[in-house]
Amino acid sequence: MNQKSLSVNVWILFLVSIGLILFTFILVSHNETMPNKINQDRDNLLSVGKTVLEHIKPIGQLNLGS
Repeated sequence: MNQKSLSVNVWILFLVSIGLILFTFILVSHNETMPNKINQDRDNLLSVGKTVLEHIKPIGQLNLGS
């Protein structure tokens, strides 16, 4: 009986560990490209030749269909 309980506990520990490893892998692989995306967005905002008004203008635009 004690051997069966130990075996069940080992399997539970093994499956929880696999689940945590899988979760960590998905989390890391999802966020791996985020710095590149942030830098691209930042470069667009800080690009040379655009004034502050050119950056702000699209925010206040309304598209009304005629």
